[in-house]
Amino acid sequence: MSSISFIINPVSGTGKAKKIPAYIEAHFKQLGRSYNIRYTEYAQHAKLLVAEELEKGSTTIVAVGGDGTVNEIGAALLNTNGTLGIIPTGSGNGLARHLNISMSPSKAIATAISGQAIKIDCGELNGRPFFCTAGMGFDAVVAKRFSVLKGRGLFNYIVASLKEYRNFKPEKVRDQNQNEYNGFLLSFCNANQYGNNAYICPDANISDGQLNLIEVPLLPLVYIPVFISKLLNRNLRQGKYYRSIPFSKMSLHKKTKGALHIDGEPIEDSDKIEIKCLPQSLSIMVPSK
Repeated sequence: MSSISFIINPVSGTGKAKKIPAYIEAHFKQLGRSYNIRYTEYAQHAKLLVAEELEKGSTTIVAVGGDGTVNEIGAALLNTNGTLGIIPTGSGNGLARHLNISMSPSKAIATAISGQAIKIDCGELNGRPFFCTAGMGFDAVVAKRFSVLKGRGLFNYIVASLKEYRNFKPEKVRDQNQNEYNGFLLSFCNANQYGNNAYICPDANISDGQLNLIEVPLLPLVYIPVFISKLLNRNLRQGKYYRSIPFSKMSLHKKTKGALHIDGEPIEDSDKIEIKCLPQSLSIMVPSK
């Protein structure tokens, strides 16, 4: 019986996941400990694998993949006795980057085995958990386009963004108090970034019991390079083209159904959104201080 199980998405992101079993074997050979490896074969398979591994007695379940894989495994571990570990092999790796988990497979494995377990919050959008960001604006439309492209990675994300930019028109959205938002971006943030160190909410605290609504209006073309620079340099702050609103629970609605995403993965379109924070709902391994 092993207390640690690795669930690998063999087709995640950049293809690095295929090399991970050799790193795991080398690491555990030195430790003289047992482990278990499982592979996902279809969407939502990880949820079943997590349940099986917990039933067998595993206490740490390590997600080997990108943010989509981490989301699926993390969601299955919510409010259980299991702890999530991450070996990031995706194209964005937003949660791993927020938590300072190394992109090096050997260092990430060491963290998953002998790091420090902490409790973090989770967001929930229309009943679907997310750990980094969710959205209903331009980022959701791009996520939908990105999901059907053959390749992954930052380059294809940029391609998807450019293809959608010309046709995207923000639509007015109202909350339960009839406050109005007309954002080009309407993002809900638990962590500080989308992934790839694109810091949409640089001051986000993943354990404070709150989420942040980020509103960015339709930007003048001349300001877009400035905005991208601020996004990548962790320098977005309150101002004319950026607003961050902390909240724990919110209802939003608009006139027509639109694209939504959770942790970069598109979900069913909707014109009504219920979003809330689930405080301290997931145990996760991070680097020891």
